[in-house]
This record gives sequence, structure tokens and C-alpha cells, in this order.
Amino acid sequence: MNKTLLAAALAVVAAAPFAAKADENNQLDNFFVAGNLGQSNYRLGGVSDKTDVFQNVRFGWRWNGIVGAEVGYAYLGKVKNDFDFASVSAKPRVAQIGVNAKYNFYNNWFVTGHGGYLRSRTTGAVTVGDVTASQRSWNNGWYAGAGVGYDVTKNVALGVNYDNYHVKYGRGGSDQPQTNANVATYSASVEVKF
Repeated sequence: MNKTLLAAALAVVAAAPFAAKADENNQLDNFFVAGNLGQSNYRLGGVSDKTDVFQNVRFGWRWNGIVGAEVGYAYLGKVKNDFDFASVSAKPRVAQIGVNAKYNFYNNWFVTGHGGYLRSRTTGAVTVGDVTASQRSWNNGWYAGAGVGYDVTKNVALGVNYDNYHVKYGRGGSDQPQTNANVATYSASVEVKF
């Protein structure tokens, strides 16, 4: 958790000069809403699941149209591993807060990047026959991603993105070990700027 807090603090310090400059120029008018739809790819020990839907919605703003802050919510799909006698699954959802950037490099073409802190709620389940037992776990983690896209109009942009979510399950310790997973996501996005 200390690493996560340190990363969040560094992100705030890095964005502070841009915020101060933008506030001086009264340019805090770059509010946006972005939605992503795509596929998640779990990397968790020997389990690999590439068949689940990824959904994300983010709200934020950018000072001077370049750097800003964001909050969002993501559904990362469900990873499942079947054995001869049972199946094990996990379904994480995350709330996220971080920084974002967008840079137009040629005419209407742009690149984006974002990253920050996440709070995950993962529902883990074990099914044996017709009996299922489940448990929820709340943990801290981080996310980061990049994309490329095209501004269709002044207020609407389309893009393709890669994001990585580092999520955990369990509390750690002898009674309940903690499992770490990286969830890679590939998605298409629509961003509407106000």
C-alpha cells in the first residue's frame, strides 16, 4: 500500500504545476467523459482467460487540453479455471482515480496515457457439483494505459487502447494468502469533451 500511496503522491506533485498554470488562465473547461468496450486478458499463475468483456467509464478534465485528473469505474470480466471436480472463478470490479494526458501529434491524430490508484472488489467463487461458495475481497492496486486515436469533431474522439490493471484477492497472511493478478485489456473508446 505504501508504494501505491507514493505513486499517487508523485502523480499529484507532477500535475500541480499544470493545474496552477491552467487556473491562472481560466482554462478549466476541458471536462470529458470516456467509455471503453473491449476484451480482458487475465495473467494469473497458470490461468489464462482471454474471452471476457472489459467495460470502463471515466470522467475527468485536462488543463490546457493536455494533462488532468480522472475518476472511473471498470468491469474486468471474469476469470474461470475448471478442474475435474470443481471450478474456481474471480470477478473483479475497480474504482479508479488518477492522472491522464492527451497529445495531438498530427492534425486530428492523438496519443493518450493515464494511470493511478485503484480500489478493487473481487468476488471469488468455488463450485463443486451444484454447490457454490463465494467470498468478496477489497484491495488496493494500480492501473496504467496508453492509446491512440482520432478527433472526429472538436468534442468527439475515437481511439484504441491498451490498459493494465494490477488487482489483488485476499488479505494476505497465514489464514488467507493474497493472490496478485495482472489484467491486460484491449479496447475501443469514445470520448466526449464538453
